[in-house]
Amino acid sequence: MSKKKRSKEPSRREDAELDEISLLTKAVRLLEILVGLQVQAAKGGDRTQAEMITLLDSVGCGQTEIAALLGTTANTVNVALHRAKRKAKKK
Repeated sequence: MSKKKRSKEPSRREDAELDEISLLTKAVRLLEILVGLQVQAAKGGDRTQAEMITLLDSVGCGQTEIAALLGTTANTVNVALHRAKRKAKKK
């Protein structure tokens, strides 16, 4: 029985998958930049930091991501989310 040697070169399918991953990575990075720009614009507006934190949390951003976008700490984000949940529970 002969064993087939596997080529170390990626197949066309693997190349296509890598290209898709590369494009998705670029798209995600561009979205991160756009969100960052929007957050910076909102900082100059009438929204409070707590409002921006709850908004970013509602769209699925994690606490460390929110902290990085707003230039604060993850603990500050955690406290703001806790207070917002407590406030919503009282209503």
